[in-house]
Amino acid sequence: MKLIQHIALNCRDHKAQEQFYTRHFGFRRSRVFNAGQPNEFVMLRLDDTCLELFTAAPEFRTQTGGPQPVGFSHLAFEVPDLDAAIASLRADNIQTEDIIDCSWVTPGLRICFFRDPDGNRIELMQGYKNL
Repeated sequence: MKLIQHIALNCRDHKAQEQFYTRHFGFRRSRVFNAGQPNEFVMLRLDDTCLELFTAAPEFRTQTGGPQPVGFSHLAFEVPDLDAAIASLRADNIQTEDIIDCSWVTPGLRICFFRDPDGNRIELMQGYKNL
């Protein structure tokens, strides 16, 4: 495997999630599936990574493009300037947790968590180095 092509998110409102991820992370819409239909879903792209946004439903259904259950653990993004990213979120009244200094793992690594519009946990990372 070379990379993760996409991560599928089940959303209460996929249009609100699209606006959030395009505004704060630079994703852009790359494709719409089933446009204008109740089972519409979209693909967002940022370089080599895509987010696929589905509409969620209280019950689980196995069909692709239909309602899906909400949830995943968390999604992490590397950012060049953690303080600037946090300031941008807070300017939009998005609450962030305290910055955590993880220099004991990797010198200079700092992280911060917050929630997207559906309440999914998002992590921002600055200074991560692959070993």
